[in-house]
Amino acid sequence: MRVKDENKRKDIIKHTLDIVYEKGIAGVKMASLARKVGLSPATLYIYFKNKEDLILSIFSELIGEQADLSLGQLNTELPYKLKLKKIWLQWLNFSINNFKEKAFIDQVKQSPYCEEMTVKGDLKLHDIGTLLFQEGKEQGLLKEVDNSILKAIMTAMLNESVVLILNKQMELNEENADTMFSMLWDAIKS
Repeated sequence: MRVKDENKRKDIIKHTLDIVYEKGIAGVKMASLARKVGLSPATLYIYFKNKEDLILSIFSELIGEQADLSLGQLNTELPYKLKLKKIWLQWLNFSINNFKEKAFIDQVKQSPYCEEMTVKGDLKLHDIGTLLFQEGKEQGLLKEVDNSILKAIMTAMLNESVVLILNKQMELNEENADTMFSMLWDAIKS
């Protein structure tokens, strides 16, 4: 069995993110990806069994990294509102500074691949969101609505804020971050 080179693996992931950003998930063709990375298709399959494995592995890795950061915030002794703000700002910063990765995550979430992740029980972030919302509800701080509604409000605010910042219609500074979070808080607080 051939030894996997971590640099090649990172190149595969980088080029996959580029392709998905430019053409969507459907644009990922294993043979074409192998050529872009400078590998034979056979070598590519040493790293990932097939396209599904490639997509799910990258998604799981990206979500896992962010989920671990979020979980670290969740387990702090900060007041709930500040904890929620720190997690929201973490995702805002990730989305701005890693727009290809964020676009990849968003596309996978809207695809049949996400259903596969749910079946495998590999949606750590979903579990963290549930814990976060449950904590807020238990403290009487969040509206007693379905978590999917809370998630939709947070996601919409996050995504639109990212668009404004990336399109240079709004600067990311402390004042604007506080205003955005304040508006989000007003929408979900009890």
